[in-house]
Amino acid sequence: MSQERAGISDDAVRAATGRTPAEWEAQLDARGAADLLHKQIVAQLQELGVERGWWRQMLTVDYERRKGKRALGQTAATGFEIGVRRTLQIPADDAWQLLMSPEGVGAWLGGKGPRWEKGETYTLKDGSAGEVRVFKPGSHLRMTVQPEGWPRASTLQVRVMPSGEEKTVISFHQEHLPGAAEREERRKFFEAALDALQKRVKMG
Repeated sequence: MSQERAGISDDAVRAATGRTPAEWEAQLDARGAADLLHKQIVAQLQELGVERGWWRQMLTVDYERRKGKRALGQTAATGFEIGVRRTLQIPADDAWQLLMSPEGVGAWLGGKGPRWEKGETYTLKDGSAGEVRVFKPGSHLRMTVQPEGWPRASTLQVRVMPSGEEKTVISFHQEHLPGAAEREERRKFFEAALDALQKRVKMG
């Protein structure tokens, strides 16, 4: 997967790092980086003059994808993850109220949620279970989600972000997903949730 497909153009990579992703691939290949661990590739890029840590991480992930060592949506720190967001024509306070309404929670969680306080646990009808880790009214929440059959709990963050007058970005980010299939499943789930929320906004 190239940086172009990741949402960062080759020109932007060249401007920031001095080379395109393909040119960095050639440089790393020459150093035998295909057989190295993630942190070792990062160190190689530092030796090659990539100053910013963020760019070293991005180039390393891109290189690993080019070598088939990493799949779309997979990171070293959080495994498979998915982020879905949308801008709605609604003030931030109203967006938060919509998200936390019974209908809103049902759309993005898939059932009735817990009492929204840190440490509260829940179990949905489908067997999914989790715990509230962070709850900041009007801003964001973080919780664990573990459907039946998943080897470990994932982490879900829901956030509202004002975006100009009478507009709000609603964001869902879930990490520690078991694999690529589950990532795609959750992408579709959150897209459907945002469709439902957007429909309620249009209905007034």
